[in-house]
Amino acid sequence: MAGPTLMLKMKPIYLNVALAVPLRRTFHYLPPKGQMAEECQVGCRVKVPFGRQTLVGFVIGHAQESDFADKIKPALELIDRQAILSAKMFELCVWASEYYHHALGEVLHGAIPVLLRQGRDSDARTKKLESVHDDPELIIKDLRQAPRQRALLQALIPDGLTKEALSRLDYSAATIKALIDRGAAHWQEFRLEAPEKPPQSFGTPLNLSDEQSQALAAIDHSGTHLLFGITGSGKTEVYLQAIEKVVRIGKQALMLVPEIGLTPQTIARFEQRFPGQVIAMHSAMTNLERLGAWRRAHSGSAAVIVGTRSAIYSPMPNPGLIVVDEEHDASFKQQEGFRYSARDLAVKRGQLERIPVLLGSATPSLETFANAKSGRYKRLNLTRRANDASFAKYKIIGTEHQQLDEGFSPQLVKMMRQHLSEGNQVLVFLNRRGFAPVLHCRQCRWLSNCPRCDGRMTFHLTTKMLVCHHCDSQQRSPKSCPDCGSNELVPLGLGTQRLESGLQKIFPDEKIVRIDRDSTRKKNELENKLEEVGKGQRGILLGTQLLAKGHHFPDVTLVAVVDLDSGLFSSDFHAVERMGQLLLQVGGRAGREKKSGVVAIQTLYPEQPMLKLLVEKGYEAFCDELLVDRQTSELPPYNYQAIVRAEAAQAGTALNFLESLSRTSQFPHAELLGPIPAPMEKRAGKFRAQLLASSSSRGQLHQLLKHIVNEAEQSIGKQQVRWSIDVDPYDLF
Repeated sequence: MAGPTLMLKMKPIYLNVALAVPLRRTFHYLPPKGQMAEECQVGCRVKVPFGRQTLVGFVIGHAQESDFADKIKPALELIDRQAILSAKMFELCVWASEYYHHALGEVLHGAIPVLLRQGRDSDARTKKLESVHDDPELIIKDLRQAPRQRALLQALIPDGLTKEALSRLDYSAATIKALIDRGAAHWQEFRLEAPEKPPQSFGTPLNLSDEQSQALAAIDHSGTHLLFGITGSGKTEVYLQAIEKVVRIGKQALMLVPEIGLTPQTIARFEQRFPGQVIAMHSAMTNLERLGAWRRAHSGSAAVIVGTRSAIYSPMPNPGLIVVDEEHDASFKQQEGFRYSARDLAVKRGQLERIPVLLGSATPSLETFANAKSGRYKRLNLTRRANDASFAKYKIIGTEHQQLDEGFSPQLVKMMRQHLSEGNQVLVFLNRRGFAPVLHCRQCRWLSNCPRCDGRMTFHLTTKMLVCHHCDSQQRSPKSCPDCGSNELVPLGLGTQRLESGLQKIFPDEKIVRIDRDSTRKKNELENKLEEVGKGQRGILLGTQLLAKGHHFPDVTLVAVVDLDSGLFSSDFHAVERMGQLLLQVGGRAGREKKSGVVAIQTLYPEQPMLKLLVEKGYEAFCDELLVDRQTSELPPYNYQAIVRAEAAQAGTALNFLESLSRTSQFPHAELLGPIPAPMEKRAGKFRAQLLASSSSRGQLHQLLKHIVNEAEQSIGKQQVRWSIDVDPYDLF
């Protein structure tokens, strides 16, 4: 008789799933019912139960052991049959999670469009409102008393309209519902067709200078390159021709720009050079538009992707080149939530994909400048302006003993009159919007403080509102002093609105165009104003940093920088560097064609050493001196930093939480400074504190941060605070 059959029971294989929750851990689930774990590939999305919620997570691996085997639930659904993140993109996200000490699930979710985070099919479906009747004209006649419904029904002929199209055409939900209730229209779901790769075609390139040709030839090799080109030197043409080289061999290129809305000519120029092959990726797009662009990139049908910070996650099955324009720009660093640097992720992605990365700037960050100086990055120089345009001349105007008229010195007004009389344009720059930084009572010295921040509310003249530019709190400007009742409320300081009012008094016959975030809130308002300036009529262009980024104003011959002093004296060691970058960037708007340009700088400190060095010797000498100071002071890039931030509803809570972390963290080659209240302790109703971690060893710094993360997650006080880690912080606030 045969012995008993041995029944071998296979151990279950669990899915290791990362969820978009602020917990730096992953979760185990059984495969969905009826499916094997092998079907759930790494990089696929699954729907899982999580408490009372259903969440979308990423499979990041498999496990045969679990501490909670008897409690593990099955996943509800496998959304993808194949990974929607490539192996290299998955590796980039894992690296970013570890480097920035952020939850992997949140990093992975940030790498895909919103609709995919919600569990939508990556093949993309949408709904279209269609006419129900074969002959809708019969119904249109019955809608004479409902003009919006009638117009909508006419717009649905013959193919219907998607939700996004209806939104763009401003049809309200009430109008749509009324038409459906009449039985005249209904929703129809359909699958968007897979994008096809358009035929290759290319616009005519410009002739390159010797410097541009040498730079272009060097980009053939992988690694990180710094294209150090002065303003107006033709960096964009180098980008375009470098991109064309990779597109011609069937590869894709990613172009990161600081802010799409500020450089509309960039998109237009790229579409002209690569017709039908360019997609945009930015926050102004609808969720469906973003998914459509993602699908084109993912399928390889889009050869060129132009986008802002988050476009660094754009899928590219055939990557060939990554370009980061204005690499020094602050907008490449995410300041909330997952605090990553898109520029640094671009460099890392280039290493993983083994493709060249091109960082371009006229004023590179000190970190990038130092990397190029040490040979870690290859430096490519463009020292001449395109079309033999002349360099702008810089003139420092000391205002310490001068009577200013509406914020302008007599010498500056005289210069402006001269340039305007010659039929040119003048650009007036002030990095502060609003009418005045603060409203002040002459009787009791009341100031317009923000009730939710340790800051002032800015007075906006056109809306008669007080607005906090830190937390966006708003309130009507008082007609009398809230403390003493006096009517002697006066604005102190300068803002763009106040300068505009002053310029209208000084130059009553000149056209003045103000460009800041307040004057360009409406759709297409920025483009319209820039088009107006581009017509070349004499006049004054007034604005903030919106004017310093990438714009081409061929008729601007004078740039007037009204107030530079706030950048010269600050508790943040980055301030002088940013002052120099901003000054040269905005100054680069002058004299870009055959006309010569002048940059006039008003300051109370005309003998300030770094300002004089910048103006007299240029940006490279300025950076060399700053690097000496940074090395002496043991500051980045010769030292590595991270800030542990915490905020709480009650004063002292965040400070106590960080104090408990600092007591338990002892590492020999890393130090903790603080904790201290944040420079602006109260912001948006929360009390904030910070702890600075610093080390000359990047490895030691990250060991310290890992320890801090473990301590914070086990702390009994963590429920009362919101805390985060900011690695390589852009600012100290």
